Amino acid sequence: MLAQLLFHHSRYFALLIICVFAVGLNSFSNIPRQEEPTLTNFAGTITTFYPGATPDRVEALVTKPLEDELRKISELNTLQSTSSTGVSFLNIRLNDVLPDAELERVWSEIRDAMTDAATRFPPGAGAPSFDNDRLQSFTAIVAISGTAGAEIPRSLLGRLAEDFADQARNLPGTKFAEVFGEPVEEIRVAVDEDAMISRGLSLQQVAAALQAADAKIASGRSTGAGMDMLIELAGDFDSLTRIREVIVNTSANGSATRISDLGRVYKTEVTPPPSMVLIEGKPGMLIGVAMEDGRQVDRWAAQFQVMLDDFTESAPASVMIEKTFDQSTYARSRLAEVSQNLAIGITLVLLVLLFTLGWRAAIVVAIILPLCGLISIVVMERADMALHQMSICGLIVALGLLVDGSIVMTDEVRKRLLEGQSPYEAIADSVKRLRVPLLSSAVTTILAFMPMAIMPGPGGDFIGAVAQSVIIMLIASTLLALAVTPVLAAWLLPRTAEASRHWYTGGINSGRAGKALSTALDWSLHHPAAAIALSLSLPITGFLSFSTLTAQFFPGTDRDQMYIQVKLADGRSIDDTLELVTKLDQRLRSDALIQRVDWTLGESAPPFYYNMYRSREGIPSWAEALVMTRDAQQTDDLIRSLQIELDRSHPEARIVVKGIYQGPPVSAPLEIEIHGPNLAVLQQLGDQLRQRMDNTPHVIHTATDLIGGAPKVVFHLDEERLRLANLQLVDAATALNDALRGRVGGEILEGTERLPVRVRLSETDWGTPDQIADIRLPLSSPSGTVAGLPLSALGRPALEPSQSPITRLDGVRINTVQGFITRGVLPEEALKLLKADLESNPIELPPGYKLVYGGDTDERAEVVENIMAPMGLILSALLATIVLTFNSWRLSAVAVLVCACSMGLSLLSLAIFQYPFGIMSMIGVIGSIGVSINAAIIIMTALQASPGAMRGSPYSIRTVVMDSSRHIVSTTVTTFGGFLPLILEGNQFWPPFAMAIAGGVLLSTIISFFLVPPMFMLANRLRLPRRPLFKMGERRA
Repeated sequence: MLAQLLFHHSRYFALLIICVFAVGLNSFSNIPRQEEPTLTNFAGTITTFYPGATPDRVEALVTKPLEDELRKISELNTLQSTSSTGVSFLNIRLNDVLPDAELERVWSEIRDAMTDAATRFPPGAGAPSFDNDRLQSFTAIVAISGTAGAEIPRSLLGRLAEDFADQARNLPGTKFAEVFGEPVEEIRVAVDEDAMISRGLSLQQVAAALQAADAKIASGRSTGAGMDMLIELAGDFDSLTRIREVIVNTSANGSATRISDLGRVYKTEVTPPPSMVLIEGKPGMLIGVAMEDGRQVDRWAAQFQVMLDDFTESAPASVMIEKTFDQSTYARSRLAEVSQNLAIGITLVLLVLLFTLGWRAAIVVAIILPLCGLISIVVMERADMALHQMSICGLIVALGLLVDGSIVMTDEVRKRLLEGQSPYEAIADSVKRLRVPLLSSAVTTILAFMPMAIMPGPGGDFIGAVAQSVIIMLIASTLLALAVTPVLAAWLLPRTAEASRHWYTGGINSGRAGKALSTALDWSLHHPAAAIALSLSLPITGFLSFSTLTAQFFPGTDRDQMYIQVKLADGRSIDDTLELVTKLDQRLRSDALIQRVDWTLGESAPPFYYNMYRSREGIPSWAEALVMTRDAQQTDDLIRSLQIELDRSHPEARIVVKGIYQGPPVSAPLEIEIHGPNLAVLQQLGDQLRQRMDNTPHVIHTATDLIGGAPKVVFHLDEERLRLANLQLVDAATALNDALRGRVGGEILEGTERLPVRVRLSETDWGTPDQIADIRLPLSSPSGTVAGLPLSALGRPALEPSQSPITRLDGVRINTVQGFITRGVLPEEALKLLKADLESNPIELPPGYKLVYGGDTDERAEVVENIMAPMGLILSALLATIVLTFNSWRLSAVAVLVCACSMGLSLLSLAIFQYPFGIMSMIGVIGSIGVSINAAIIIMTALQASPGAMRGSPYSIRTVVMDSSRHIVSTTVTTFGGFLPLILEGNQFWPPFAMAIAGGVLLSTIISFFLVPPMFMLANRLRLPRRPLFKMGERRA
């Protein structure tokens, strides 16, 4: 055996230790480090613009062709689309079970399907744009703005931001960089309508003249004897002066009409801007930079800081460049906290062992702990795992479990040495005695954590690291317990009773506690039915208290960050949004608890946390703020107070103040989807459901997909008048679009930037609906000149509501009603109240319509389903392991009963301390099954090795259990000690999980001592042949 080989050849033992430390420390220096686990990107979006098209036309002509092509890809899980005025937005989610190697292939197929669908788009529809980085959070966010009192043009800030993003992209380890609030520049030719009409010109002719004058095309090549030369024409657009000098036409008398005669030519931003950014109340830019997966965030951040400092030194003095978010600071802080918890846990474990087994045994475990940790780090690094909050907390979880095997082995070797065996014999007999129980205990615990380790999807990415770390450390600890621990124990432990008479060498004598336990065991063995009933009362109470536990998905987290989402009514301009945001910004920055505020308008803010999802783009009525607070502990209170205040002071907008939550991304805590074919019916049902949700306690805001559209100006033109003017409706629509949105005629190159030259009417000519009605449509005359006919001469304008966006899920129209709740209130509580209201006063659904619950509840159900999916196979393997361990169906049944009891005891622990039953609590309950059964396995295998216990002798059973009591108590207390730092941490995330395991394990000692021995005795008495009451021929007295 390996343990005996290492004992006889101490050089081999030393070589093993040196190799483990060398390779382990090398892996520790190279293993990736980050704050939170990286979520596999199963989500993507496709955005297609179709200017001027109504939602139903967008749905029929753009969205449906895309959906038809995408549905041919079998790996798609869900396909949700939103068809709005002028834009189609598709949200794609792939199957969670796809391996990473298949993801790129599927994304490539989606791009091909998108290209195929684009061939069926109508004229005027743009090319679809694909993006699968919206679920990626940024590792660093940098703000660029002007210094106090400096007025820096947004165009200059945009150029600086793009230059910085280019440098960040070239930094080793950078995945991508993105600029937020970047202005779109163009060369504007603002035509005066009177000047243009008076010269008999139209905007189309002006744009065509500009396009023809921009000679950026090949002019040929001259080749001949001894020469090979390119030929170019001078005159392409290289300055505003060149554009102003372009000749539009020439009159009969030879006079030329130039662009400068028709209006102004200047460089400007596209108006209205598609997005804007406010940095501490000033216009600015935000640059989000994401690190590649598998990197060490602290090292990458140091390189990024050097690059940032160099860029800042070269920037103008009037420009302020500052880092608003740095994930490495949070990663270092989080890793330091969990490392501190790990150190506290190790200290508690060693202190417990000092008092229970003595200092020599504590040294054995103290040597095993770093060995096990380093071996685990090596495996994690080779398996491309990273060190982050979840994986390190998995190491903390395993801390209380991995010492169990070493404690049991150390105690077994100690007993055999005190019985007079030689070290070699003590090692051989101890390994032989404990090989099967330790392997069985490890396998059962691994199987208990296996559902989390193999769970697919974002939920698996998040919690899988905990289970994977536990499994790796359990395997390492079991191998060490069988190979290294007995060697160390044989070398370090005392070999005589005299040498271990002091408490610090042999542990504290059980004394009265031991006698009380022995007396209690005697009673339980003489009254097995009562002992079993009393032992079962606690887990049964736990199962009965399950209904009192509040369901939860993932809890929030204590963090000095929050974000605010603002939505004005559809149809409001970005200037209206800016006006409201300015007021909100002043209020927020005046709060003493708020450190800084950065806003994005018209699009989602750059996500700073792994589960923030960017879902808004090109929406003028949308704004989002990233808020840094001064105290993480007071952030929740600040969120609640701000929500109440902002709702009262700004009722014209939907303002939701959000904190940071753990777990996969969820769009809204409460969400109900109404499925059906008719949009009017869907909108009516949605309004009814939204009203019910508004009246539900704790709901602060609601939203629906189908709402009254934004107002629009509709011109009802008389077709007879159009025909008399030799015009068609298409001509009128094209002329209006050219006047208001403009027509591109050429471009200017500024370095690597392409600035389009856009021709349109001056904005002073169409600021109001009446002015738009006075816009003159071009009428061609036989002479080739153009006259103007006012639009008002052909019809009348009317203000009408536009059509609501149309949402489809997997090809079926839906109306999603969302509810946002008060921070700190569990979504399940609000959902119960809403369901009770709907049950008592249901909403009548027409045939073909149905309600589907989504949001927090749907995501929770999906995670639970993924956890439970492999449970049948895992339970079968667990049962097989137990049966092979005991080689007895009766004892296997006892072990299964212990598993059920451990679950009930975990639930009882949660109920006593009033923790909610969320995903983390459920994982703790499942994990406690494998942990709690370990003591039962050790006791029953020891009882099987005792002939007297196998005969059902109460004395023999008590003796064996008392012999095992020291290391059982030691393993139980050390397991509880390993979880104690997580319980006392005080945040919202870890205590329920840690309490479910630690409380279950602690209470399971009652099962180990007072349920297992009586059940074992009864099971073996049933197995023994029944003795007749009287022998044959014996006369009854």
